[in-house]
Amino acid sequence: MYSVLYLFSFFFFLLFIFLSFGGLFFFSDYSYVLEFYIFCGNFMEFSFVFFFDFMSFFFFSFILLISSIVFLYSGFYMHYNVYSKNSDNSRFFYLLFLFVFSMFFLVFSGSWIVVMLGWDGLGLVSFLLVVYYNNSSSLDSGLLTIFTNRIGDSLFILSFVFLFFNGWLSLCCIELFSSFFILLIFIVGCFTKSAQIPFSSWLPAAMAAPTPVSSLVHSSTLVTAGVYLLIRFNHLLFSFFYFISFFSLITMFLAGVCALYEKDFKKVVAMSTLSQLGFMIFSISIGCWVISFLHMVFHAFFKSFLFLSTGSLMHSLLGSQDSRLFGSLGSSFFSKVYFVSSCICLMGFPFSLGFYSKDLIIGCFITSSFNLYFLLFLLSCVFTVGYSFRLISESFMYFPSFFPSFSFSENFYFFAPVLILFLLCTFIGNFFFFFFSFPFMFSFFDCFIGIFVIILGLLLFLFKPFTFFFEFFTNSMSFLSFIPTPMINSMYCAFQFSLDSSWFELLGGQGLMQLLSFFYSHFILFFYISFSFFLFFFFLFII
Repeated sequence: MYSVLYLFSFFFFLLFIFLSFGGLFFFSDYSYVLEFYIFCGNFMEFSFVFFFDFMSFFFFSFILLISSIVFLYSGFYMHYNVYSKNSDNSRFFYLLFLFVFSMFFLVFSGSWIVVMLGWDGLGLVSFLLVVYYNNSSSLDSGLLTIFTNRIGDSLFILSFVFLFFNGWLSLCCIELFSSFFILLIFIVGCFTKSAQIPFSSWLPAAMAAPTPVSSLVHSSTLVTAGVYLLIRFNHLLFSFFYFISFFSLITMFLAGVCALYEKDFKKVVAMSTLSQLGFMIFSISIGCWVISFLHMVFHAFFKSFLFLSTGSLMHSLLGSQDSRLFGSLGSSFFSKVYFVSSCICLMGFPFSLGFYSKDLIIGCFITSSFNLYFLLFLLSCVFTVGYSFRLISESFMYFPSFFPSFSFSENFYFFAPVLILFLLCTFIGNFFFFFFSFPFMFSFFDCFIGIFVIILGLLLFLFKPFTFFFEFFTNSMSFLSFIPTPMINSMYCAFQFSLDSSWFELLGGQGLMQLLSFFYSHFILFFYISFSFFLFFFFLFII
């Protein structure tokens, strides 16, 4: 099993080095299109088209780097995980590989056929990873995940069919025919994959997957697929900017409020992912798609760092995810340092990794306008700082509630991946801003607003209101978790009943028996009539 682990990790790291140098070559506005013809007809050409440029090379190279680190960490996680002792861990590694492979198709896609391969591949493999533990709760979470994502998949299939019948399968065709209907279903499809309101309930449910899966899903693969496509086609979204900004701000706000009261430790981290996704999509809606791409890359590093350090903390409690049980954990000093560092990056503390891109986006929005959107945006950023302080305090400053904590021997599989991510989150922000210049000028007030947000977030954490109804409202994702599953279940039950009572009666075994009986009776009648005519003409011929 571990040979497969080493192989995947080393293979991804070599590809990361190769694609990083390739991204530097494409930095001077070069781009290439690679096309493989499958079928050429009179009116349509089926081909796999791959598009290579600076953005795709750099983004997928960072995906490979994070994937190699996660594969290395998986050796530590699956060895100590009590739920996977008797399971086939090689299946887990192969599914992770298929997950990254599906992301390859999406990132380098140059035609709708390649987009659909990557898009549906991500949805299918994510379902198999969420239900990896083979229990009822994992199955419920997996069904909620795949049902919600199938809404976006259906919209993408609808746009694919429309473009197919018009003979446009290349991604360039959406620029030639940027109709309102096509762009609307494209945006809503991206919203489902990136878990924007009202499709947000599947993201906390997907936390039923193992921690390495959550680290990949929430950092650089599944949830960033919709954001990446929106960045790709940002020049076509001008007429939808108010629509996008409204739903992204609502997502940021609700995710931040829910993270302040959620008791499940991993779901708090999931809410932080939801808040950051709304932050990225909102920055696209104000025209800062370059900084949004930069924040998506930075978020991939510090969010995977946060998940891997969270996994070590949960191992100290034998896999428990209840934040009330954490308290002063028995884990090592380095585990605590790693976790606090990841939370500092999440809140955007000055000169941390999250600070560079987050402060740029806040400054750009301040210079553009002051309105109700700005107040909601600023309040959502304050919530981000509030739940980051909550994660730190509940992990190390409180005493555990009636549950003893245990220390475990951290080995190479834990220290090496988390140490690499710690170094990357410490230095990669300075590296980017040293080599790449960003032509933005801000006043002293614009620079001070980040510190102001952190102070407000700390005050919110210290004096947050607490009521039972408000806690129930936030824990249920503002009641969104009760909408998709019953609605989808009732729809499928009604559909199944209509099929079982009508179509399956005709197309199933009973319908087949009736059809065969009908043909048999008519065949016998036809045989008797034909034989009677034969005898009649036979005797007539003899006479």
